[in-house]
Amino acid sequence: MKIDELRRLLREADRENLEKAFAESYKKLRKSQKEEIDQTLMEILEGREVKSEKKKDEPLEFDTLKAQIDFFITNARVQNYCAPNRVIPKSQRSKWRFMVRNFIKELEKIPPESENFAESARLLDQLYGLICLGCDIYLFSTDDPFRSIGWEQDQFFALLVNRIFETGYSRENISKLLLRAATGGLSCESLHVQQEMVLFSALGTADVRTTAIEEAMKLVDEREEKLKALKKYDSGRYTLEEAIEELSGMILMLSAALEEWKKGINYYFKHSKCRNREEILDCALERFWLIDRNDLWLKTYEYGIQKKIEPRDGLMKRYEELKRQAEHE
Repeated sequence: MKIDELRRLLREADRENLEKAFAESYKKLRKSQKEEIDQTLMEILEGREVKSEKKKDEPLEFDTLKAQIDFFITNARVQNYCAPNRVIPKSQRSKWRFMVRNFIKELEKIPPESENFAESARLLDQLYGLICLGCDIYLFSTDDPFRSIGWEQDQFFALLVNRIFETGYSRENISKLLLRAATGGLSCESLHVQQEMVLFSALGTADVRTTAIEEAMKLVDEREEKLKALKKYDSGRYTLEEAIEELSGMILMLSAALEEWKKGINYYFKHSKCRNREEILDCALERFWLIDRNDLWLKTYEYGIQKKIEPRDGLMKRYEELKRQAEHE
């Protein structure tokens, strides 16, 4: 209904029905919506003047925005939004999620032709990295800051990829996004491969795919060298091995997109950090399934058989189904 009609109904309703209608309407709001509206409701019900919100289409002065984001990131990294301190007042600490949402909205408003666009992409990258870090350690009073700000991780990453590539497909940009996709903290509802699929889709030409493979190999080599310096049960091994595994998976998918399957599968079997050859084969097949390359799925399965790897029953059934489909095409 229109607002005028709502006001008329409110004027004519008795107090008991009015309270019931208000309470039932409030119950239907999501938690994040309740948090946004609570302050306004309290101001109205207590008879205070409602603070007017900034017009949505009116962008902040960029220097002001940058200073606010830098201040926020600096304090978040030292846990000033979740631990007692004299910098961030206690009443303001829980509002961090609204600040991040607003920062993202303001950064999105900056067009590619703006002189501030490259810096805005850098700030967005810093915010994304901070929220990832908040999934690994308590920077805020939540174990899933992506959920708290109302963004799914792969959607936030897709925004980041688009903004960064607006500044060019440089080696630096590609390498940065490869690391963001393959490493870092994860939302409770996300996996690294989801971010990798976003990046894979954005690398749409042979030239940038080739560059991405080269940069990913450099990142793998760097981590392999670091692994050599660690003892067998060093706590740092897991992070390095996870990064190598994810980056090798990206190389496998990109090699497939370049029709260089042999190169990709040999590299993956050499560098994968899966526990055994059966698991390596399973992970490789999953990658080809994700990018909808049934032809390479079959080829990889047969490659595994040639290497005397025994696939699990589910893979054998899928192989038979895909083989029948291929024969009828």
